[in-house]
Amino acid sequence: MSITWLPCVLLCLTGAQDDSLKLTDPHGTYGYLGATRPKAGILPGDMLHFSFAIKNMTFDSNGKAAYSIAIEIRDAAGRIFYEQKPYNAVAQNYLGGKLLPCSGFVEVPLDAKPGPVTWKITVRDRITKKSVVAHGKGKILPPGFGIVQVGLFADVDAQAPMSPNATVGGSAYLKFSTVGFSRDKESKQPNVNFSLRILDEQGKPTLAKPITGKINAGVAAQERHLTSQFGLTFDRAGRFTIELTAEDVITGLRSQVKYKIRTHPLE
Repeated sequence: MSITWLPCVLLCLTGAQDDSLKLTDPHGTYGYLGATRPKAGILPGDMLHFSFAIKNMTFDSNGKAAYSIAIEIRDAAGRIFYEQKPYNAVAQNYLGGKLLPCSGFVEVPLDAKPGPVTWKITVRDRITKKSVVAHGKGKILPPGFGIVQVGLFADVDAQAPMSPNATVGGSAYLKFSTVGFSRDKESKQPNVNFSLRILDEQGKPTLAKPITGKINAGVAAQERHLTSQFGLTFDRAGRFTIELTAEDVITGLRSQVKYKIRTHPLE
């Protein structure tokens, strides 16, 4: 398992009733700053992005914060599954306030042992020496067929991640992979169908038929992830739900992910 911390940048204004250091709103997301994902466990081969905010950081006269983040993940027996020693970082205060949004991701290998895990995040303000700790629980699911590594991107090469808040007139690419697929006994190739359906706020499909795709050829014998993507354009404002479905034609197994997005008028 690997864990990567992404840069923290001060983005929003907030008030505080006291000056104690706090961690707020920890939650898992589909991709960097993506839509919130349900607390149903994570499939081996998936990548869990997560976000939280550090409240009441101290900034020096140049508007910079200095802090450290440490993390521990333990299995059901209390053994260290992953440990990141305190990692020193800095952040620039661009918009004022004392709320510092942070995010990172956990990559779970395909051979990860299933079962419950616990996590602990420790943040230390290196200017004031104050610390705060957050605890939580998670679960690694048994290996199987499923959609993993879902993320929304602004470019076809999936180098510029997007949040689920888009602007009318824009476009995006929903990238994803499937794992745990079967292979045909003769051709040695997988046979997986994909479909994408978009529902409006009333739960009605925005298209008469889902957008579809498939992968059934050209997959190397050692490949264990099938990666694909769908392009999207945003032509009206509103709240929508993307239903992404994958079906293993060989076994009949299905997997579905729901990704909520909101499109805003251009101002």
